Amino acid sequence: MIGIDIINIDKIARIIDKWGEKFLNRIFSQKEIEYCENKKNSYQCYAVRFAVKEAFYKAYNHIYGWKAIEMSSCRKPGVNILDERLKREIDNFKIKLSTSHIKNIGIAIVSLSKS
Repeated sequence: MIGIDIINIDKIARIIDKWGEKFLNRIFSQKEIEYCENKKNSYQCYAVRFAVKEAFYKAYNHIYGWKAIEMSSCRKPGVNILDERLKREIDNFKIKLSTSHIKNIGIAIVSLSKS
């Protein structure tokens, strides 16, 4: 199963500027927020993580909520499953993730396969 999402970084920037912590705390885990806030271009960082969440749910075809998963490090990106029910459901799945960004566009591809 494969999911892909492409995102406009300026759109995420406008949402964050408008809604601030209310938006961030609704969508991202505390680890994701701390990681992105320490980056020079935090909007780009948030946008790619948002795309990862969208791509994951497109691949899995079932939504558990924004904070059920989080993206780990950018150097070797991965997906951490935070929701216990989801963790049990996909325990035997291998998750592969690829992300990229240029100027105003971010993209994420997630692949789920049975181990």
